[in-house]
Amino acid sequence: MSHGAACDPTLMTDSSRFRCPACGFTVFNRRIAACESCKAPLPANLMFNGKELARLEEESARIAKIRADMAREAERLEEERQRRRGDGG
Repeated sequence: MSHGAACDPTLMTDSSRFRCPACGFTVFNRRIAACESCKAPLPANLMFNGKELARLEEESARIAKIRADMAREAERLEEERQRRRGDGG
């Protein structure tokens, strides 16, 4: 791969596209209204809008439910395994 391909802007990740206009620091958290490096306010186009934040919250809640369901199932399976062994531990 040539060096030119590595600099192709169409191959940039989201984190490399979102930079503080004041200092150039990469914006890693688009929920924070100020640059994490220089503390300058970030323009609205670098922040998540209300619709995007709602979608992220919904996705986070969905993932939390899946994790809780999986933890309950793992606990149930472990209890079943212990009962089959007959030693309770």
